[in-house]
Amino acid sequence: MDSMDRKGVERKFSDVCEEWLCMERLVVKQSTYARYEHTVRKHIVPVIGERNISDINSSAVNYFVYEKLHHGRLTDAGPLSVKTVRDICVILKSIIGYAEREYGFSHIADNAVLPKKRKQEPDILSGEEQQLLERYLWEHAGEPRCAGLLICLYTGLRLGEICALQWQDVNLQAQVLQVRHTIQRIPVSGEMCRKTLVILDEPKSEASFRTIPLTDNLRRLFEQLSPNKVSTDYILTDSARCIEPRNYQYYFRRVLELLDMRIVNFHILRHTFASRCVECGFDIKTLSEILGHSSTSITLSYYVHTTLEMKRKQMELLA
Repeated sequence: MDSMDRKGVERKFSDVCEEWLCMERLVVKQSTYARYEHTVRKHIVPVIGERNISDINSSAVNYFVYEKLHHGRLTDAGPLSVKTVRDICVILKSIIGYAEREYGFSHIADNAVLPKKRKQEPDILSGEEQQLLERYLWEHAGEPRCAGLLICLYTGLRLGEICALQWQDVNLQAQVLQVRHTIQRIPVSGEMCRKTLVILDEPKSEASFRTIPLTDNLRRLFEQLSPNKVSTDYILTDSARCIEPRNYQYYFRRVLELLDMRIVNFHILRHTFASRCVECGFDIKTLSEILGHSSTSITLSYYVHTTLEMKRKQMELLA
């Protein structure tokens, strides 16, 4: 066994994880690195970090997946969702790939099995729920946070994107808004404790940089809000200080409680927008770009579902 092989055999997997993090820190966004670091330190290292690299194989990865599926939650040791476990395994696979390249191993965990992804249709507001919410929001549209909920419902903006929206991102003459930033809270490691930090960052992908045309009702809404605004002020706060996503989620929840509606995640506004667009016959390529998806396949798989009635109408074309 040569020196490289011996070095790899005797190296702890936790050390390899640290090497991988140091490498990734040079090439990814701050928010992405924070997610990687949290996943490595809280999920991967506690389960298999003490093993030597030579002990990392398909069996070890399968054991890791089982543990995460059944006892992976950090708060109560309950099960993690299949999606979360698959996301963790993407990072684990990248670390294993680094170990193979750096220490001369090959095919460490080729026979590992990931949990099967379950297809779920997104939760959306019913027609009655949407009407009730819209009625209230339009009645209070002069309040920037209510206006923000309407903007999300009519453009599909993500939570962090609406929190980051400034007046300089809105061009009423061209009747468009531009998505150029997002605000998010990320974990930050400290020597004595773990804390979080709210940051203004670029959108999650290149496709998320986008220009969205404004409907006439949205243009009028912005005109109602916009007199004498400073270009760098945030729309939701009408000031130079932003509202953080978590607090805006709380605000949305209070609106739902006030209207005696079911309590749902903020992302339902984006899902509802996309689903209504599909119902109206939007071109999928156009909708995908408005949503900021990296490919139309994401839009198709997540939002386009045929009902029995739609299938029946198509079958009748044969008659």
